[in-house]
Amino acid sequence: MDWKVLIITYNIGMHKGTEEAVDALLADVLRHKPQVVAVGMQEVAHAETMGGVPLTWHRLMVDWMAAKAGMVLLANTFQATNTIAVWIKRNLLGMIRKVDFRFAKNTMGGLTGHKGSIGVRIQLNGIHSIVFVDSHFVHDVIAYERRLAQFASNHECSFPEDKSVRAAFWFGDLNFRVEKEPQEMEELIGKEQTYSVLDTHEQLRRAQTEKKAFANYKEPEIKFRPTYRLCIGSTNYDLKRTPSWCDRVLYKSEHVTPLAYESNANVLSSDHLPVQALLLLNFVPAPTIQWDTVFEHVPPWYSTVPLICRFQHRNNYWAKRGSYMDWVGLFPSTIDDCTTALKWTYVMTCQSQTVQDHFYYVCEFYNVPPGNYRLGYYSLYSKCLNGLSGSIEVIEQPLAEG
Repeated sequence: MDWKVLIITYNIGMHKGTEEAVDALLADVLRHKPQVVAVGMQEVAHAETMGGVPLTWHRLMVDWMAAKAGMVLLANTFQATNTIAVWIKRNLLGMIRKVDFRFAKNTMGGLTGHKGSIGVRIQLNGIHSIVFVDSHFVHDVIAYERRLAQFASNHECSFPEDKSVRAAFWFGDLNFRVEKEPQEMEELIGKEQTYSVLDTHEQLRRAQTEKKAFANYKEPEIKFRPTYRLCIGSTNYDLKRTPSWCDRVLYKSEHVTPLAYESNANVLSSDHLPVQALLLLNFVPAPTIQWDTVFEHVPPWYSTVPLICRFQHRNNYWAKRGSYMDWVGLFPSTIDDCTTALKWTYVMTCQSQTVQDHFYYVCEFYNVPPGNYRLGYYSLYSKCLNGLSGSIEVIEQPLAEG
């Protein structure tokens, strides 16, 4: 089977998100109907990443994806002011075997990661992995050599030693610039002649040609105007900087076919435009849902009674990857975010039970209000769900008559 992968990169310039901005940013998820969506953001305010404000770009995107696209947040993390999040279709959750992260820092000699990269490797059932790398490279037109050095030091985030990686996607505010004067570039934009400079005066293309960075990566054909630097709230350029294609999406794989590559002029929250790429990933094995943790069926349950569930491990899971820091979570039945549960408990607190020579773990959840839920087993080693129950209905207990 084939998977459509939608990748979005956006430097938000420390600006707050709104429902309108997120709706415009993610609108093509509905149009393209991808199986996987990866969103990398740069210059996200510390108040958002550290939990200082309740309404964040991330929260708005998670809610939007769940309500409108039926997608589940599989993985997300941050480094300083850079974030990455990956969503997948709900019916594919069981294909995910393991999630890993890597980080590279370049600000202040590597003390902080305001400039740096985040890598996410997703291992699928079988032998394949895919990798997403979100980067914010050093800025300024004169910092070309520093960007090359950053690529070299950040290359480890693409898991280059892993032979199971069949597709790597590298995106972000890579900050490679056009080496022309601002007014000269503005004139070319007015004449619709901007693309002519890509092979002559554009730094990323030069780095690839000279095999100094991204030599083995491909980029879909650019047919959009430079995405930086804009006057905030408009598509007019701020000519204090030469208009450049700072925001890019590249890929390394023989199994990827680009379908679309464009900027999004409907989102004007910062001095960058978002850039997105739709790519067809055509090596993915057919989905075979083989959870290593299996939950027993739970019948309709009264909210006045603690919710009790039993589960078992298969495929020698506990010996291979189990940890007492694994946890069992109670999720909405829609399971919008598999990294965050409504309630959860460590496996170390679960009781054990043997029934007819079959060993079970038993856990309880108190004060569960009426609603529809699922139970999920989160593996510390795998950094993803290792098992998922069917839907569980919790109902009000009828009042006794008389």
